[in-house]
Amino acid sequence: MKIALLALLQTAWLAAAPLPPIKLGDPAQSNAETRFLDREAFQAAVREMPKTELHTHLEGAVRPETILELAEVYQVDLGASNVEELKKKIQMRPGENLLDFLKKFDPFRFVFDHPESLRRVAYEMVEEEAREGVVYSEIRINPVKREDKLSIDGVLDAVLEGMHQASEDYAIESRLIVSLNRSYPLESAMRVARAAAARKDRGVVGLDLAGDEVHHPASKFKEVFDYAQSQGLHITIHAGEAVGPDSIRQALEVCHAERIGHGVRLGEDPAVLQEVARRQATLEMCPSSNLLINVVKDLKSYPLMTYAHQGIPVTISTDDRHIFDLTLTGEYMAMAEQCGLSLQDLEKISLNGIRSSFLPELEKARLEARWRERMDALWSGLSP
Repeated sequence: MKIALLALLQTAWLAAAPLPPIKLGDPAQSNAETRFLDREAFQAAVREMPKTELHTHLEGAVRPETILELAEVYQVDLGASNVEELKKKIQMRPGENLLDFLKKFDPFRFVFDHPESLRRVAYEMVEEEAREGVVYSEIRINPVKREDKLSIDGVLDAVLEGMHQASEDYAIESRLIVSLNRSYPLESAMRVARAAAARKDRGVVGLDLAGDEVHHPASKFKEVFDYAQSQGLHITIHAGEAVGPDSIRQALEVCHAERIGHGVRLGEDPAVLQEVARRQATLEMCPSSNLLINVVKDLKSYPLMTYAHQGIPVTISTDDRHIFDLTLTGEYMAMAEQCGLSLQDLEKISLNGIRSSFLPELEKARLEARWRERMDALWSGLSP
């Protein structure tokens, strides 16, 4: 009964807040229907808002400062002597493409060869999120690195250790999603899935599929995701980004996906859109990432609220925060500025992150209660 009630709640927006919609704009234009805050006040409210993040890759969240320090420790020549020089190498710029994006990781792949550096970057990832008001996150990593340096098990164990320590230190809930690359042979993918399943009681909650949608359809990995589901792992799959809605259909119908990473092209097929809505499959949307990799032409036409109005749960995430030079607060602000989202809209999106999380239902309920306390405090501070 409780689970059914939570499922029902997930399909609806929050009850109307006691305040009118609060939007970014000229406070002098406020009226009985809409209240406006200037940019500074609106951003302060967004920063204070308890947020959730479901789609963030550890590989793309390594601080440039940390890369420089670790390069000195491990005697790696980065071809950059300071943060600004390094950023020019590892951060995306307008006009670059997916191939450019993939090359951004080359200078610092050495970071993932050592358990101590993995623990550090995982800790710092959670620390960054906590400092900008994130109360729950699911971080993902592809654990197949240089196996002559560090095994799959070694990567996962080091990352979990760093995450757990930061979660304790900063009072934030975080879990790990293990990511497969679509270019893997089935044998390698199954090895990763088994390693993930072995850690489902230590913080691993799901299995992901990422990489080249064009040449490696999700259906190739049906056996792997059948196994993951049988082991109690949740499933999220990158789809509808480089390839259209058929990629999403495969993720749902063949690979048991409960959430879709990106899904920005879902609207190209009304039938698939209706199926996503029927299943209540959450879209993990990453606006600026999609823009910088040229999946969308601009953020003004970004379809996040179009899908939300179709009854589909949507969330906002950074994807690869230090490759794209993003924060989650900045992504919330971008949607407010470019798409006209109100604070109440952003509140609903944050709550979707809890209700669509891969936590057990009882843990979701406890987290939502804590989240609600912080939201109530924020609304109280914004009352006239």
